[in-house]
Amino acid sequence: MGSDSSTVAAEAAAAYKAAKEAWVTGHTGGSMSEATVVTASALTTFILWASIQKYHPYSPAHRILATTSKQLKAQIRNSPGSFLLDFSVLVVPMLLSCTLFADYAYLWSFAMLALAAVVKSICGPNEDEVLKKERRRFKWKDSDDDYSAEEDQNERVSETKGSSTASNVQEQEDQQQLQDGFRQRKGYQQQEQEHAALQVDGGGVAGGSAATTQLKASRSQENPHKVFLSVYRAGMMIMTCIAILAVDFPIFPRRFGKVEVYGTSLMDLGVGSFVFSSGVVSARGYLKKETLPFTTQMMMALRTSIPLLILGLGRYISTKGVDYQEHVTEYGMHWNFFFTLGFLPIFVTFFRSLADHVRFSILGTVVAVVYQGFLTYGGLEEYIQHAPRVDIISMNKEGIFSYLAIFLVGVDVGLYVLPNDPYFFMRKKSNKKKAKKGKLAMVLVSLAFLLTMGFTISYGILRIPVSRQMANLSYFFWVITFNTGYILCFLLAEIAITQNEPSALAIARAQAKANLSTSGSSKKNQRPAATVQLPPLSCPPLLEAVNRNGLAVFLVANILTGLVNLTVQTLYTPDLKALGILTAYMATVSALAWTWQVLGWKLKL
Repeated sequence: MGSDSSTVAAEAAAAYKAAKEAWVTGHTGGSMSEATVVTASALTTFILWASIQKYHPYSPAHRILATTSKQLKAQIRNSPGSFLLDFSVLVVPMLLSCTLFADYAYLWSFAMLALAAVVKSICGPNEDEVLKKERRRFKWKDSDDDYSAEEDQNERVSETKGSSTASNVQEQEDQQQLQDGFRQRKGYQQQEQEHAALQVDGGGVAGGSAATTQLKASRSQENPHKVFLSVYRAGMMIMTCIAILAVDFPIFPRRFGKVEVYGTSLMDLGVGSFVFSSGVVSARGYLKKETLPFTTQMMMALRTSIPLLILGLGRYISTKGVDYQEHVTEYGMHWNFFFTLGFLPIFVTFFRSLADHVRFSILGTVVAVVYQGFLTYGGLEEYIQHAPRVDIISMNKEGIFSYLAIFLVGVDVGLYVLPNDPYFFMRKKSNKKKAKKGKLAMVLVSLAFLLTMGFTISYGILRIPVSRQMANLSYFFWVITFNTGYILCFLLAEIAITQNEPSALAIARAQAKANLSTSGSSKKNQRPAATVQLPPLSCPPLLEAVNRNGLAVFLVANILTGLVNLTVQTLYTPDLKALGILTAYMATVSALAWTWQVLGWKLKL
């Protein structure tokens, strides 16, 4: 009896494994527009989060603005309430967009934007008339770098010259009030910038010497913390973490899964976007003014690659050890995504010597075109599709011939995006103290236009079908066009959110003018002083935490995905139960990232 029951259990396990492999095999994908709209939830949720933080009087950002204690600011920022707000506004809507509301992705994105508009209309402050005049006069500068308290004081003196003695006394008080207001606002922004400077693109410093801190701060002047870039990267990571587990449940539409050979889907776009995003942040090493010897560069690349290759080996051993279901035609018999990420920095190092002579984007495009030539005319496509798996290369042919060109273009976009001056890499010098967002937007628009033309030629004119499996020319242009446009959208969203944000100087001027205009009037007719003050835009703490330990977050998500699949028969899980499991899974991943951030841990993998 015992042997019979064990045999039945083994047969059931084998049948379920075969069903799981069939579940992720043979997909033809969906439309490109749907994949774009689903991923847009990362953008719309950020806009909603920013509206809540900026306009709701009880948001963590307003509470931070109201206190001067650094310790209390940190407590508010790291509080459970702040975590719940970030998780419920940023993560849950993204989860719903690719599961329960997948068929209504357009309406879901519109609902997020509409809710953001409602928050602004209900909670947004009514501007004082004097403040409106200041807005028209100073165009509501999004930074105080162009002004100083001394310049403003001189202007205030010239404006009120010739007034009476009593007015002079009032003028001095208002000038002091103006400067105090300016310093208070400026001090808060400087504190935020110092906090961000230690976490350039998620690479924060938990502790260390003062010299280390100063070094980080000085480097951040050339490669400053960019909110739009951090949100883009973290949103991509969160969507990836959601998809790698959700794909095992029926609640995740089959058209979102990776296609077998030709077609487009959400997960196909996610794989290439992950590589592109890695290339963007890898550009930091190329922005250094000094040129390192090739051997030093290769050693640095190996230090980056070895942990990823170890993770890839660990994933291979673990999946074989527990007889985990595998989709061989995805990457091959031994290959996995960690191996792809691990080998890319090594290959890119060989191209670094060409960086002074040709842009990485041009180099990546040449690689993609030559690779497509081998696919079409050199028999490589036939080899990838039909060659028998007789050696290590043929066994892993799908994973080996893949994403180098996408990574190279990602590096080139990073050279534009990371510095304050988009042309810093070409000039190797810049005195820009604040990011030129408008100039960067124009650069990204130009790049997006050129890449769109490339996609139109490859997909529309040459009729090359998109294939993630082979990473062919159409897939290459699709991924880099989408991600360049996606970064541009986040940048434009940041510009739109901050363009109406009053500077400290505008607030102080309005405050002083309001007081001056009411100084000689009776209390009955006295108008309230203009005190509108909105928190500056910052990166959501949860997304900052995900960026800080991105690789560790991805590793934890993979481990939890395996544990869920080993303990739950995901194919037969009802939708509501699956949604509960996915929510608990993402809450665990998010809570771990948040905890590491609060504790100041930077996990070096």
